[in-house]
Amino acid sequence: MTNLLQATTTVGFPIVMCGAMGYFVKYTTDKHREEINKINDTHREEMQNVTNAVNNNTIALTKLCEKIES
Repeated sequence: MTNLLQATTTVGFPIVMCGAMGYFVKYTTDKHREEINKINDTHREEMQNVTNAVNNNTIALTKLCEKIES
């Protein structure tokens, strides 16, 4: 706390607050980026499961068509 008061008296309130806001924006952006990466990983896994399900359904339909034709 003493360092903050000393910085405020040395360089001025607006400069200290600009630095604090810059840190806040960087912190918020980094956290947001981590959340987006987690969401993207989860979505990638979900889409892999959907792709596997569609492929399995395609195989099943192909086998049904072959049975019906013969």
